[in-house]
Amino acid sequence: MRKRTRSREIVLQLLYQLEIRGNDVIDEVDAFCIEQGKEAEVSDFAIKLVRGCIQKIKEIDKKIIGISENWELQRMPVVDRNILRLACYELFYMDDIPPKVSINEAIDLAKKYSTEKSGIFVNGILDKIYSLNIKNGKKVQEITTSVRGIDALGTAERAGGDLHIHTDFSDGTMSPTQVVKEASRLNLRTIAITDHDTVDAIEIAQIAGNMEGIDIIPAIELSSNYNSVDIHILGYFIDIKNSALLEKLAELRSERVERIKKITKKLRALGVNIEHQEVFDVSKEGTPGRMHIADVLCTKGYCSGIRESFQKYLSDNGPAYVPKEAITLKDAIELIISSDGVPVLSHPGVNKRDTLIPKMVEYGLQGIEVYYPAHQPDAVKRYMRIAKKYDLVVTGGSDCHGNRKPDIALGNIRISDDLVDKIKERRDNMVAALS
Repeated sequence: MRKRTRSREIVLQLLYQLEIRGNDVIDEVDAFCIEQGKEAEVSDFAIKLVRGCIQKIKEIDKKIIGISENWELQRMPVVDRNILRLACYELFYMDDIPPKVSINEAIDLAKKYSTEKSGIFVNGILDKIYSLNIKNGKKVQEITTSVRGIDALGTAERAGGDLHIHTDFSDGTMSPTQVVKEASRLNLRTIAITDHDTVDAIEIAQIAGNMEGIDIIPAIELSSNYNSVDIHILGYFIDIKNSALLEKLAELRSERVERIKKITKKLRALGVNIEHQEVFDVSKEGTPGRMHIADVLCTKGYCSGIRESFQKYLSDNGPAYVPKEAITLKDAIELIISSDGVPVLSHPGVNKRDTLIPKMVEYGLQGIEVYYPAHQPDAVKRYMRIAKKYDLVVTGGSDCHGNRKPDIALGNIRISDDLVDKIKERRDNMVAALS
């Protein structure tokens, strides 16, 4: 691999993380480039590129928006959007690189890390930018911008969807109404409430969504088990009044309550004075879980943060861990299908159980969460291939939990309206086939 090609791949990863994690990434730019680049020539060029892209990102976005008449910037796939930003920085601000080199490198990145059609899409946008701006010598004027002064990637008309959001009815901290208002502020067109093992927040969110003009997909995230492996399955467009679904959710809630009692008993045996009622006071009417225990641990001074709470006590290997009495993977998928929903594998790059995907497809899996905060571009590419291989719909979302995961903001991952429509189409086809 050519050295500058490697540099561009490093920059693409950083731009991707910038959208997901925000300005925290800026502090890590140099260290990440040096670590990943290995050679000084690779890391130095990567640092130069990424600093420039961050400094000029608003001007670059304006140029892209001005050219892509039929594509709103925020509706573009995350990887494609950032490939365009990288290439545009080279075209407008780096005279030592021939424009055709920058364009060809961008096309190769799109083919390698994004969808099958992305190379054609990126080529079309960049060719138009080159013809209208570069070829005729109309480069943008330099505008001094501090990296520290950047606090957003720009705004656009309402578009896109964040299809993985938790409210305070499970382990999030925002109410359903607050979630909808934040989505409205971010100009999102669609969101999905995916609380753990509960649908109680959905109707409230739908009422708020009607007032704000935002589509609310009724959804859920079920915890399931396969040979002692914890696997989360998302369900989209479910019937939240389905009696079998509600009966099973009531059963799961009772099991969660008993689990909290067992964990707090273990904690007390470790000298951590916490009663289960303190946890229920935090979860209130929501679904109680380890996040709520972590909150109590922090409030009472046993831990400094959520991460330490899990590392010290609550992780799967922690001294206070109690296995969850989850439903089987097969039952979770079938429960969603019987509720007229579309079952989707949640954050596969976190679970790292790709070998189980064929089995899930056999059970009835219909989709895979390709776009997720922890998924690097190579993971996105891998899961896009898997989605194509098994005819799975592609989804994505932030997995926002509010203040419990402050580094993961609502809307940091958003998918195009076209992908949202394909999920709805899949659901309609499934319901038609069952009727």
